[in-house]
Amino acid sequence: MRIFHTECGKLWGGQELRSLIEVEESNAAGHQAWAIVSEDGKSIEYARNRGTPYFPIPGKSTIDTPAFLEMARLVFRQKPDIICCHNSRDFYFCAPFRLAGIPVVRYRHISAPVRPTSMQNFFYRHGTTAVVATAHFIKDQLVVRNGVSPKKITVIGEGVDMQRFNLSTDGSATRKEFGFDEKTFVVGEVSMMRAEKGFDILLRALALIKDSHPYIRFLFAGGPGRDTSYPQQLKELAASLRVTDRVVFVGWREDVPQLMAACDVIALASTGVEGQSRVIPEAFALRKPVVASRLGGIPELVQHEHSGLLVAPGSPKDLARAIVRYASDPALRDHCAANGYALAQSRLDIKKRMEESYAFYQTLL
Repeated sequence: MRIFHTECGKLWGGQELRSLIEVEESNAAGHQAWAIVSEDGKSIEYARNRGTPYFPIPGKSTIDTPAFLEMARLVFRQKPDIICCHNSRDFYFCAPFRLAGIPVVRYRHISAPVRPTSMQNFFYRHGTTAVVATAHFIKDQLVVRNGVSPKKITVIGEGVDMQRFNLSTDGSATRKEFGFDEKTFVVGEVSMMRAEKGFDILLRALALIKDSHPYIRFLFAGGPGRDTSYPQQLKELAASLRVTDRVVFVGWREDVPQLMAACDVIALASTGVEGQSRVIPEAFALRKPVVASRLGGIPELVQHEHSGLLVAPGSPKDLARAIVRYASDPALRDHCAANGYALAQSRLDIKKRMEESYAFYQTLL
């Protein structure tokens, strides 16, 4: 198949990364795929660095004539069999190509509900060939709130590259880099540093346990989102809570597997929109126990006290309690880590996820 994946957002995060990975995996599997990215967005930088086949297009607004004309030129030249739109802006200038007989698939990655306006409802119901939701929670929202037929929505969740995230990944050098000895219990969150990821909730949880559990340390990894001042705000919060010496801010890093391998627990303290999250399958593949917020599509991966611990979003007390449970109960950590790893092996391998995608695309051709 010849496949376009469009993601013309300006920022960088899990949604943008997934679109590039799907292009790379498709080409590795013998298809021809390209990423269509904004000429002034962050995705173009990462596509270039990763060697992902891509085409840049303008994309200033939802109704964008230059973007449509450039897209039309690419469609005429490359003749894709299918167009997969990962961003709402992309969808509006790609939707007309359905008239040329090309299936246009709209992806929905985040759990924030789609506003049930007449225009949004129309485009989800009739303006797209099919919809891919990255979690059943998202599918249910589209059915109930927007009146989309459940037959039109296919759920294809997050996957993990189990060659990159594997049990041989060594985090010992990373632990040494940050001064973590064998007795240090490290809780890590690896994510774009945005307010809805709940880094501040983790800091407040740390403040609750810093005196009773002085061996617990936090590791925060990730680059800033739209609000570039947010990492500094977190450092100021850490200072006000007197936990500066208990948390390490490492910023943007390429060695994500090693960072996660250096942690005893992986946390995802999200308070806002969240699909299934990429970090959870990655933690599972590394056989790391997870503590995460009970929201969005997260409970579809993390079963409480089976493959991880779930906590109320925005609750430092719940988060602190879960972290202390893990720190004091090695058997619980091993139980959750083992079940998460089994799930990664059986269902979450990115190659298995992509096979689901290819089979789904074939039904549309």
